[in-house]
Amino acid sequence: MKDFYKKIMIGLFALFLITIPVLTFVYMPKEERPFSENENKYLTAFPNFSLRTYKDKTFMNGFDEWLSDRFLAREQWIIFKNNTDMAIGKDEINGVFIRNNMMMQVWKDYDEELLQKNIKSVNNFIKNHPDIEAYFMLVPNAQEIYSDTLPAFAVVGDQNKFINDFYSSLDGFAGTIDAYSILSQAREDDSYIYYRTDHHWTSYGAYLGYKAAGEELGYTPKKIDEFSIEHASYDFRGTLFSKTLDFNITPDVIDYYTLTENEPKVKVSVYNENSNVLNGNIKYDEYDSLYFREFLDVKDKYSSFLGQNSPIVTIESDIADNDRSLLIIKDSYAHSMIPFLAKEYSKITMIDLRYIRTDFQTFVSPDDYDQLLFLYNVITFSEDENIVKLNFSK
Repeated sequence: MKDFYKKIMIGLFALFLITIPVLTFVYMPKEERPFSENENKYLTAFPNFSLRTYKDKTFMNGFDEWLSDRFLAREQWIIFKNNTDMAIGKDEINGVFIRNNMMMQVWKDYDEELLQKNIKSVNNFIKNHPDIEAYFMLVPNAQEIYSDTLPAFAVVGDQNKFINDFYSSLDGFAGTIDAYSILSQAREDDSYIYYRTDHHWTSYGAYLGYKAAGEELGYTPKKIDEFSIEHASYDFRGTLFSKTLDFNITPDVIDYYTLTENEPKVKVSVYNENSNVLNGNIKYDEYDSLYFREFLDVKDKYSSFLGQNSPIVTIESDIADNDRSLLIIKDSYAHSMIPFLAKEYSKITMIDLRYIRTDFQTFVSPDDYDQLLFLYNVITFSEDENIVKLNFSK
């Protein structure tokens, strides 16, 4: 009888191994690169086959990725695996800590050689522009601010030390901005400063960054009670959710802040990807709002702050008796802070070096701006290999 049941189990397992791949091919998405909404990514395209790709195994490796991305009930399997890992006490799921109804992007260490290259690039850039009033704002991530909630004996990096050490290595800057202190205080007050399912700070977290920056940049921040707050979405699940697919964490709220009185009119110019830089044919798409509400209808709701990352975005604000201008070299943390800075500057231009293929001064001259602000979160900056592009022309 035992042999009989053993044969049945072997047969069922063999049937499973055959059925799942067959059903995978039957129900496979027909698009070449379908988009996974929950994982917020395009699935791997089918690899090119040639004698070379067969011999060097790139075809088979690509085929494995292609099939894995389209495996039947892929997301359900991911959820099952992650839930199983958490049930057996695993603290980290795909680079994410999940603690107290919150996801936190894991940051353990950094590449010292890359950091030194970035420091050199930043300092050289400022040396080549001695007349510009430059500032740096390095923002800690949720892991640092909520470090007291991390698993016991978790091996993580000290972001506050990283920030202080980095600031001390800068040369020629007019000042550095302490975002750590104000965010730490807000955490003590149990304020909603980081999203639960995304790696960005919330609008209120960005407001605190704007408030901290005012002391260095020379403006008096608007008080929080001067703003009207619109809860634009209650069902935001962000980048960290895409890594874990954990539906147990409460979705996030997207908030829009506008002045109750005298909200300035804006013109937002976004670099058009069809521009031909080599021919000098640069185009911009124009908008009349800082909030791109069409993104509220898709998973990537954070992009409702000025759209998805773009090489160049310029915001012109109709502010009476104010012609100050600010150039920002940044990552996506800047996007939710711009609605506040746009109340203080008549012109702001954001440069994202990750999407620049040439000297950005082809498009924008730093000397045309009153101030320059570098604005990054710690994790992005510590891993960014694009900072060297600052000195493409030098």
